[in-house]
Amino acid sequence: MSKALPMPANWASLCSDWEEIRHGYHAGDKDATVRDCARRLDATVTGPQDGPVLFWTLGLLALAPYVAFGSPGPGVEDEVTAALRRTARRDGGGSCTHRWHPYDVDVDDVLEDLPTVLEMLNSPAGHAMDALLPADHLDELDDDGAGSADLSGPEVLDRWQCPRTAPGFARAALDYLGATVG
Repeated sequence: MSKALPMPANWASLCSDWEEIRHGYHAGDKDATVRDCARRLDATVTGPQDGPVLFWTLGLLALAPYVAFGSPGPGVEDEVTAALRRTARRDGGGSCTHRWHPYDVDVDDVLEDLPTVLEMLNSPAGHAMDALLPADHLDELDDDGAGSADLSGPEVLDRWQCPRTAPGFARAALDYLGATVG
């Protein structure tokens, strides 16, 4: 049986807030929501390997458009960038046996489906994990010999839970913000 991605109990509410901010109609305190996500990522990235690092990283990725273009308050971008940099450095440039990771596809595609992706990662036993494969890129992925279209549900989930996935998404968010890992 597939293991669920570590997430806080209120993950759906958090994801809803992130989506509202990303789409520009959040009525709450945007900066407080962004700072909360950055602080939680920062606290988690230095914690145990099985913490919700990917969850908080995806949150900051979803919030990156607001941070980049939404006129956040003083210090918000610096706090987000610092948390993302620490996360991006987490894999230490290590390697793994996977030839494909979720951050290898267009980040906007991941963000468009983020609520669904998180639901599937939260309860993988109730979903067909092949839906987490980047459908628009399967032919391209197969052309590189990765055989991604033939991955089983646990193999797809394994790529989402790979220690390199959160750092990869953190680098994507930094790119979005025009920042480097530094």
